[in-house]
Amino acid sequence: MADRTEAPTPRRLEDARSEGQVARSLELNTASILLVGALLLGGPGKALLDGMKASLTDALSALPGATITDSWLRDWLITELIRVVPSLGVVMVGLLVTGVSVTLVQTGFLWTSKRIGFDFKRVNPLTGLQRIFSTQGLVELGRALLKLGLVGWVAYTSLQGESSELLRLSQMDFLSALQDWSNLALSLAIRVGGAYVFLAAADYAYQRWKFMRSLRMSKEEVKEDLKRSEGDPFLRGRIRAQQRRLARSRMMANVHKADVVITNPTHFAVAIAYDPQQMHAPRVLAKGAYAVAQRIVELARSSGVPVIQNIPLARALYRSVEVDQEITPELYLAVAEVLAYVFRLNGRSPHPAQP
Repeated sequence: MADRTEAPTPRRLEDARSEGQVARSLELNTASILLVGALLLGGPGKALLDGMKASLTDALSALPGATITDSWLRDWLITELIRVVPSLGVVMVGLLVTGVSVTLVQTGFLWTSKRIGFDFKRVNPLTGLQRIFSTQGLVELGRALLKLGLVGWVAYTSLQGESSELLRLSQMDFLSALQDWSNLALSLAIRVGGAYVFLAAADYAYQRWKFMRSLRMSKEEVKEDLKRSEGDPFLRGRIRAQQRRLARSRMMANVHKADVVITNPTHFAVAIAYDPQQMHAPRVLAKGAYAVAQRIVELARSSGVPVIQNIPLARALYRSVEVDQEITPELYLAVAEVLAYVFRLNGRSPHPAQP
């Protein structure tokens, strides 16, 4: 098997994308949701914590003396839902938007149905065992240990700095202790989420490197891919030759419109036309060398177009002016002399008529 040492071509990347294969890190989604969730609970979603605290307080104060019936339980449940559902909705919508946004940014707004179908290999226990005891399994184990170590270290250092506050919770009343506990939990979640984001960014870089490495191609595959993208070289050559023939046919069809054909005499031929009413300067209608030049001369003579031999001018026109372009200013005088001679022969004026 050929060594896959070449970077994937744009066509290979597009094919992989159409199959639903893109670089993506699930850790980045988890880290973003954790961090944004903690920020929402400490900001717009703070009313959710206050509502839950109020609900717990009401329940503890009302339950001892309440007669629990279906109607009482229903009324209490409706009241508490009205209290917490709006804030809970804000938090849930924020988490949903965060998860969707991170996924879309990673996948580039990818949507494909080819990855939705059931794949038996995903639930095959033999495949799973091979994956666990493979090199990839060892890498995944190392990533999991690194993640656990980082999160555990951040949590440990954060709680170690708040050890006195944790000990003081046992000496406080329930509501005050609940408020301080929620503040500590939010602070810990933000720190862990921030550390997790850095770990997730590194994981995304690894996933992208792994994805690009899996799509590497051999030199033969690159050649075949370019051939499919740009077409077979032989066929492209045939197409270009056909295009040249068509362009030459159109060029030859304009020879009869020329006012003069300037020749080398046998090496080059350039057909010139000039209409003072429509052109700023004389224009080259056709040009060619050797066999094409001879054909231009033959068409000009059969159409009654004068053929003038001027070796330096024919060479200059052939080399400096393309077909269907006006001549360059440095050739004005030489071409004007030829056109003036031809126009005198035909009884025409080279200048536009004066009003």
